[in-house]
Amino acid sequence: MAIAERTMKKRKLSGIAAIEIACGLVLIMVISLLAVDITILLLGYDFNDRACRDACKAASKQSSSVAAQTAASSTLKSHKADGNFVTDPILLTGAGDFNYQSFGLTGGSSSVTVTTECKVKTPVPLTFVGNVFGERTNGKDATWTFRKRYTLPIATYNAQLP
Repeated sequence: MAIAERTMKKRKLSGIAAIEIACGLVLIMVISLLAVDITILLLGYDFNDRACRDACKAASKQSSSVAAQTAASSTLKSHKADGNFVTDPILLTGAGDFNYQSFGLTGGSSSVTVTTECKVKTPVPLTFVGNVFGERTNGKDATWTFRKRYTLPIATYNAQLP
């Protein structure tokens, strides 16, 4: 009985179990916050990927560059994000971002290239040794920019066979 009392008294005085629990909870909290950030980043990436693929499919069914660009941008309007963590995807029309190549009767491979962009804001900034990952927009929120590009053959292309 005396040994059991001495062991209980020793545990109560040292408090090692409480320190281990506190350290473990801090570690679990950090891992949980990192998992939330990674989940939101993956959802934003997948959202932009689906929007770009749908926009490129719509553009590939058109017979002119203007109609393809209009179809792609109207398709992107149907993809609505939450607006808080993920922004609506936008169609990029710069050099190489939107490219409609129809070779008509000259042959070649007619294709359309569509590029979309979507910004994702993480609720907890990812920091490591003082470095913040992502872009800083308003001083405290880190945003990540996702761009996706798809190239599909033009579906309305009528080949003239000799």
